[in-house]
Amino acid sequence: MFSCKNSPQYCVTFLVIVICVLDTACNTSKYQLGKAYKKMSVVERVLADSIIAYALDHEALYTLADTLKPMSSVQFYRMPVFSLEKRQRDSAQQELAILQRIVNILSVGDFQFVLNPFERTDSIYRNMEIYVFRKSRLQNAITAHADFFNKWGITAIANPATVLAITEYEQKYDRWRSYGYLFGYPDYAVDFFVDAGKSQDSTKEFVKRDFISIPVYTGEKGYFTYAVPKGYQKNETDSLIYKKAYQTLSFYKKIRSRFYSESNNSPIKLWTRLVKYKL
Repeated sequence: MFSCKNSPQYCVTFLVIVICVLDTACNTSKYQLGKAYKKMSVVERVLADSIIAYALDHEALYTLADTLKPMSSVQFYRMPVFSLEKRQRDSAQQELAILQRIVNILSVGDFQFVLNPFERTDSIYRNMEIYVFRKSRLQNAITAHADFFNKWGITAIANPATVLAITEYEQKYDRWRSYGYLFGYPDYAVDFFVDAGKSQDSTKEFVKRDFISIPVYTGEKGYFTYAVPKGYQKNETDSLIYKKAYQTLSFYKKIRSRFYSESNNSPIKLWTRLVKYKL
């Protein structure tokens, strides 16, 4: 077996190569994002900055600056695409086009943003959500649950938008399970949520539960949260998720103010700094 003790020079060389590869990956993504950002109009830049700022302050921090969540929700929209008023419909279509252009431009490197319509309509409105994927983590999640995803024809190299669209329009229990895996919840939490839903549908009795919440910048609860059985005691996996999240959140809190000031309002630059830190 190879040992650094036997060949320290090789180990140093290998370490340098690893560092260079990681640094190159980070710089490439940073360059791509900076180049893409310059393509935006002033209106698009303002909206893109607001989207990234909101994402980092909420659960998407753990997709954009960490690997805890293969996918995170970013922002929710209600578009009056079924309005009887042409002016209202046209305005909605214009806003949709701007949002779609922004998510396309922000999708660089290992990250892909998706603007996805919900299955159900709401009066004259179509509900929409922007999500962000960390593609390498999505591949890992699909591989880890291959028996589940393969029955839909989804493989590890599937486009995130395809995975999301199939998930949203699947039957209820599979929809819940897929979202659980995509949002990075532990397998046992996903199993509990699906089984509890089936039990409630069968017995008409609500299954009592507790919740484990991972804090984000804007609050301790209500964002990166998953259900567990009533009286559940946290295990090693729960503790590890919390520990990793705490480290990322602490660093984010430490540097956030440097990028938000009267002379410097740069959510995009903050994001690229966070990516470099995690690499």
